[in-house]
Amino acid sequence: MEKLGTEYGGWVVPAQMNLNENSIVYSGGVGEDMSFDFLLQSKYGCYILLIDPTSKALTHYIESQSYYNNRKLFTGNIQGSYYDSIQHATPNFNKFAYANIGLWYKKDKLKFFKQHNQSYVSQSLIANMFGNDYDIVSVDSVRNIMIQYGHTHIDLMKLDIEGAEVEVVNKMLDDNIHPTYLLIEFDLLLKNKDPLHTTRQLIERLITRERYTQLAFDNLNITFKHNPV
Repeated sequence: MEKLGTEYGGWVVPAQMNLNENSIVYSGGVGEDMSFDFLLQSKYGCYILLIDPTSKALTHYIESQSYYNNRKLFTGNIQGSYYDSIQHATPNFNKFAYANIGLWYKKDKLKFFKQHNQSYVSQSLIANMFGNDYDIVSVDSVRNIMIQYGHTHIDLMKLDIEGAEVEVVNKMLDDNIHPTYLLIEFDLLLKNKDPLHTTRQLIERLITRERYTQLAFDNLNITFKHNPV
């Protein structure tokens, strides 16, 4: 196993995964740390669809191209180790696409709640996660996004979507979509916002019904691998 990316934004994954230039990756929750995406794309040459309706995240993605073209520094709330982590990566931006939309269990327009500290990038579709100020954003399901982009499968999905993970993943599984590698930050449980124990129920579903094996546990950032029959 290895950790790709910064301590804040990285993920523990197998040192060698069954990914290549034809692989499709969905990265839900971009924020202002794309270290995992840059290092993953550099290593395997895969296609990565970035999914995040946050304006600061889109700005960060646009600035990342300037960083790799001429080392122009990022604006925003950048982690101290970020530059050290990404400086030697060689991402191919022709293999990236950006969906300015939120992940949810259906197509809709919803409140996207901001944090009290306006310098922080993360926002949430869940009402009690952050503050009361919000934007209105478009959201959609994994299945509908796959149809829109013409994808028939997902090789790796990363989700850091601030509490929406349970709704999104349950609907994805109901739609019979099983990414080979599934990386989820379970924010509802991490932030003590899960009184109905929906996180535990989802993890049990993944392991007992959907044939996923847990490969890594990093402070409720859990890496799973699907084991088809």
